[in-house]
Amino acid sequence: MSSTAATTSDRPLARVTAPLIAMGASWAVRKSMISIYEARTGKPAPVIYSREASLTSKVVWAAAMAGVIALVEVVVMQFLDSDD
Repeated sequence: MSSTAATTSDRPLARVTAPLIAMGASWAVRKSMISIYEARTGKPAPVIYSREASLTSKVVWAAAMAGVIALVEVVVMQFLDSDD
């Protein structure tokens, strides 16, 4: 049973470039989130190595960052895997 929809296995170039594009998008989102946080609060983002940030703020920041980056990766992969 064959499918008419193209998948990443049907397009070797997409299979190679999709993870690289997703990594680049994740990097850009991470840098943007850090810049926005610092611009709005006037304090450095609560990254793991920050001594000023509390454990709670570090955990919340890490969870928010992971959620947004996962969402961006899913959207990028879906977009690159679409037939359009």
